Amino acid sequence: MRKFEKEVADDYNSRFHKYGAQPKASLWFSEQRQLLRFDLIIKCIKISSAPSFFDLNDIGCGYGGFLKQLQANFDKDQFCYRGFDLASEPIEYCKRHFGQKGVSFFCSSIPSIHADFNIMSGTFNYAPGLTLGTWKDYLFSSLNSIWSITRHSMIFNLMISEQAKITPQSISYIEKEAVINFCQKNMGETSTYLSSKLSKEITFCVQKK
Repeated sequence: MRKFEKEVADDYNSRFHKYGAQPKASLWFSEQRQLLRFDLIIKCIKISSAPSFFDLNDIGCGYGGFLKQLQANFDKDQFCYRGFDLASEPIEYCKRHFGQKGVSFFCSSIPSIHADFNIMSGTFNYAPGLTLGTWKDYLFSSLNSIWSITRHSMIFNLMISEQAKITPQSISYIEKEAVINFCQKNMGETSTYLSSKLSKEITFCVQKK
């Protein structure tokens, strides 16, 4: 999958160079929709039985949008944040603009560092050059790897449809039950969170027992 990940990195670097630190650089339609996704992830963290101090890996962090939402909901001494992304340009931006204690960024795909929470917002939605079967294998293999470095919860969102597909714009969709069944069978208790304003998306939260 190195060729695929390089293509994704090149595309996001190009978009960041063109648009800068704003949602469309990360293929989000609007800031409002991006914030709705972030709010669902924050909700998952808040209702969990997480430790009073937690560390979090943001996998596919882009230009650090989620970090701002995290800081708006938790005191800085409540968490340690690490952002990971395949694209180097947004990571370099984050290093310049978010240099503070307890916050770090890495140009990398799946980290090897364990965390209480591993989150992915939109990380698996873009699938240029992949067949549907190859993308599903990549998704489930990635989730397994990320689960192995999760102490408390793994939280991620996906585009959902009745039948899995990849659109001409390389946006991937999958059946809700396929994700739930995989996570319940191979990982842990799986909950889903929705927003009426994000009708084609679901946020999944998989918790360790």
